[in-house]
Amino acid sequence: MGEWGGWSTTFEGGGVKLKQALIIGAGIAGISAALGLADRGVFVNLVDAEGTIGGRAKELSCKGVDECVRCDVCLAIDKLYEVGASERIRVFPNSTIRSISGEPGNFRVTLERNPGYVSEDCTACGACAEACPVPGGAIGPPGMGIPLTYAIDPNACLWMRGEDCRSCEEACPHGAIDLARGKSTKRLQVGVLVVATGFQPFDPSLEPRYSHDLIPGVITSLEAERMLNLDGRLLLPDGSPPGRVAFIQCVGSRDSWKGVEYCSKVCCKYSMAIALNLRALDPDADITFFYMDWRPYDLRGGDIGEWASRDPRLSIVRSRPAEVLASDSGKPVVRYVGAEEEIAEDEFDMVILSIGMGPPEGIGDMAEMLGLEMTPQGFLWTSVERPAMTSRPGVFASGCCTGPKDIEESAMEGVAAAGEAASFLEGSR
Repeated sequence: MGEWGGWSTTFEGGGVKLKQALIIGAGIAGISAALGLADRGVFVNLVDAEGTIGGRAKELSCKGVDECVRCDVCLAIDKLYEVGASERIRVFPNSTIRSISGEPGNFRVTLERNPGYVSEDCTACGACAEACPVPGGAIGPPGMGIPLTYAIDPNACLWMRGEDCRSCEEACPHGAIDLARGKSTKRLQVGVLVVATGFQPFDPSLEPRYSHDLIPGVITSLEAERMLNLDGRLLLPDGSPPGRVAFIQCVGSRDSWKGVEYCSKVCCKYSMAIALNLRALDPDADITFFYMDWRPYDLRGGDIGEWASRDPRLSIVRSRPAEVLASDSGKPVVRYVGAEEEIAEDEFDMVILSIGMGPPEGIGDMAEMLGLEMTPQGFLWTSVERPAMTSRPGVFASGCCTGPKDIEESAMEGVAAAGEAASFLEGSR
């Protein structure tokens, strides 16, 4: 196991000693906090368990076709490249927090980095991908995110499956690939911590009545986002565009039976943005929304009722569907209670489940490690008056780890956390 170095309270940058901060989680809230601290002269260590930073936002797609629908995805993308260009932000991908000790203003942190096999020396020249003998390739660009280094698919790589192949390592002209690399540790001494570990999407398998992964064409809103990101439009398993699409709202939200009584806030806004994208690409598509109450975070995309009043191909049904069944042709059929209390069934080509947002995985362990209080819903507790303030001085929190919110609000909370953290550092000197 390698060591990245010993404790360090300051960072020597351009002859100036900079106080350090650690940000745990590199989604939109974390990178907003990092940029805010860097602008204030603080050196930032940005840690994320994934191979690239950007969080869930990098999986999302711009929904605008002819005009902007204010989905805020471009905000996240722009901030990613600002992080990559900053000399005061050091990124630790594939890394997790192993231990935290010390006191506010003087925290000692040990990071553990899982082997990424491809170092930051990678220039994405493509030589490794050309040399890879695996059909379709076992190494290639990771997609959106920072750093823009190639990544190895452990499920496809022959070396990782026990075979004698090091073609990519031998082909790399920069020596950036080391297939024998093991775990390593890094020790830091920082003045403040910012927790920004995001959220966990609701697992649709916990709602079996909606037949996700059982009936072709039943997908989640996050899967719809990924499809738009990769293909530029919604497509059925056979590659054809759907003619009839249903959105089922509040899947994994406002459901006491599932232990998620709260509203996830953003589902109405983002599902409407997906629907606006579908309408712009296919004016003849029939779109139906099934919902209990329409609660958009904001009305920048317009009101669903107003849209339905002027669009004959848009229907809104105030009903929480009972289940999704398969028709004789294999298409999804939504069964629900209609306006006259009758049982109704409608067949669609695609059903999109608008899944809610839950606390991030491992947030309980993180709270215990840092001595932080949590909410009854399982998120980190923060002050109502000062949303970035946690129950422990010197530790701040922002983004969806404190509760559901959209990209813009997460970014704003990251900026607020940076301001609070910088003020604390100033007072601790």
